[in-house]
Amino acid sequence: MHVFDYIVGCMSRLFRFHNYSPSEKAYAALLFLAGLSFRDVSERYASRESVGEWVHRLGRVFNSMRKPRRLVAVDETVEKRLGEWVYVWSAVDVDTGEIIAVYASRGRSMLNALTFLRMVLRACEGKPVVVVDRGP
Repeated sequence: MHVFDYIVGCMSRLFRFHNYSPSEKAYAALLFLAGLSFRDVSERYASRESVGEWVHRLGRVFNSMRKPRRLVAVDETVEKRLGEWVYVWSAVDVDTGEIIAVYASRGRSMLNALTFLRMVLRACEGKPVVVVDRGP
């Protein structure tokens, strides 16, 4: 199972039993986190209070507290969005199942990998063991 599928599964468990689909709620929350105001997001979606609740719930998935970690699983997957290939990098703490970091890039170079791994290691105390799949 890819880590990206795990992220989508976590989001769908957080956003169930409501009038809007989980993907719409996650998209609205990500638009707010990307810099749009509650007013701009709420014009397209539900009220400001609902969008604020969705952002709060989505924040529980991406808990970026610095703590000791023993084992971290890192994976990347490629998605085609609007005719362009996007690489999505993700890291999960194997022991707790907590999502440590998610990063999207247009390329798949060593620089992108190092940037993502620095982001992951900032959320870890000590030196955790980083586990990757069979990819290069």
